[in-house]
Amino acid sequence: MNSHFIQEASEACFNGCCSSPFSSQSVTQKPEEELEFSVITSGASFLTREIKFTSQESLPPLRTSFYDLITAFPDYLQTTQADHLRSTDYQNLSSSSSHHVLLNHTAQQQPLFSYSQFRQISESKPDSNPSLFTLSRKQVSSGKELLSLASEESRFQSTMRKRIMRFMNLEESEYHMILTQDRSSAFKLLAELYSFKTNSSLLTVYNYEDEAVEEMMRITEKKGIKPESAEFSWPSTEIVSEKLKRKLARGKRRRGKEDNKKRGLFVFPLQSLVTGASYSYSWMSLAHENEWHVLLDTSALGSKDMETLGLSLFQPDFLICSFTEVLGQDDPCNSGFGCLFVKKSSSQALSEESELITNPANLTAVKAEPAWMMITGNDENTLEKVSLDHVEDHNKASTSATDVIEIEQEEDGNAIIEFRGLDDADSLGIILISRRSKLLTLWLVRALTSLQHPGFHQTEMPLVKICGPKTRQNRGPSVSFNIFDWQGEKVDPMMVERLAVREKIGLRCAYLQKIRIGKGGKRGSDERRNLSLRVSVVSVRIGFMTNFDDVFRVWGFVSRFLDADFVEKEKWRMKALEKNK
Repeated sequence: MNSHFIQEASEACFNGCCSSPFSSQSVTQKPEEELEFSVITSGASFLTREIKFTSQESLPPLRTSFYDLITAFPDYLQTTQADHLRSTDYQNLSSSSSHHVLLNHTAQQQPLFSYSQFRQISESKPDSNPSLFTLSRKQVSSGKELLSLASEESRFQSTMRKRIMRFMNLEESEYHMILTQDRSSAFKLLAELYSFKTNSSLLTVYNYEDEAVEEMMRITEKKGIKPESAEFSWPSTEIVSEKLKRKLARGKRRRGKEDNKKRGLFVFPLQSLVTGASYSYSWMSLAHENEWHVLLDTSALGSKDMETLGLSLFQPDFLICSFTEVLGQDDPCNSGFGCLFVKKSSSQALSEESELITNPANLTAVKAEPAWMMITGNDENTLEKVSLDHVEDHNKASTSATDVIEIEQEEDGNAIIEFRGLDDADSLGIILISRRSKLLTLWLVRALTSLQHPGFHQTEMPLVKICGPKTRQNRGPSVSFNIFDWQGEKVDPMMVERLAVREKIGLRCAYLQKIRIGKGGKRGSDERRNLSLRVSVVSVRIGFMTNFDDVFRVWGFVSRFLDADFVEKEKWRMKALEKNK
């Protein structure tokens, strides 16, 4: 949806063409907990809970739906700066020929660079690797060697570290930053080097199956540690608080000569990357009170959510995050990396005993180096980029009128590399990003739950059931759901994912875990009634560059399942395509 259309909608909304019983002033004066229900159910036509759609053809068009959104949520019009950035710096997300809806993120998808930067590089040297940096692997054997490697920085990596830590709201004086190949590598590296021999417990808080966390658990099991996990209620997928409190407090040591010993490692995300369930910061404080080291996984947080985290109060011992190089690029050259942050005062928790390593291949960090040099000539407006492999040849052929400038630093010491992806998130700010993602999430949840199979007006037969929080104000920007046919049978989420790919929509099949059904008791027969479920779901994740057109396309795609024959027809079509290959 382009900025011209948004401007048109804005004028129409506030000139009375799309009137709302709530003015902008009256809406913003309402308490937030009232906003999530009263405004969305009273302020616009199809957002009311009474209206149901029984076919794809009955859905309102994009323009009408957008008017309904801004009628219910006038504050959405205050986020149009994001639409402008998307149209100028992330054109690949809205290209009419290749418009992919990217809502299948498996980790934090904050880009370091904008697409416009990437395109400038790739167009200048189409036969070369257009990546803005390269990663080289470095093997380590102990915690001491890892921290030593972190201190050995090139100017480029130093610039990158400082920019990332500023973006993450971390103090350079308090944390080491180690780069890894990806997020999973960061988990494996910490699992190998953490002192489980003396701090012999692992407790995780994930309501979904996460491959990186599973890797950490497999490594600790090889070391003789039995990992434990929090449990979650159904269908909210929130933490079963009393059980987690007991696990944190179990076996607490009395302080004495072994003050440096801890219970173990508490692995905690502030949000679920799959369901959007949010967890209290106080769990980190409770873990520290009960003598645990805390690993904060920021992968499910929004682009600027770290600004809301009072690190001086909660002080996690470790943090893990990840960055992508360019948002929305499918090119195999495009890459990113993971980051492991180690609190300097907690570095003694890293082991020096190499005999406890289960797989030396896991002890791998990376170094980042620029993949390009910048060459400026007499004309300041002329900029040529050459790969590092050709720098020596260029130096031999250059004249005094041409200077070679490394991408990371000019001769006067000023960094010339721009992390425009981070700059863009900073320019939007936490308020705009969180407001936009929250409103798009609430709209999508309401839109999905408005779909109902025809012929079931007395006995409601919804097409979609939300797994996790629905319209809670403090939920994260992830939504998980399942689709059911007219007979009440669940459509395989993997099938939904495959069909979405054909429509250029990125959803993903995920698996909820540790879900508890029933009240359960402390012992005996009550405990046996407390069942643990593993549930497959469809999951979408709204990012800082997601727009209304993206979520509207998801709604339109899901509505196709209202056709009783849709899945069967698509199965036959897939078989025919495979046969003709």
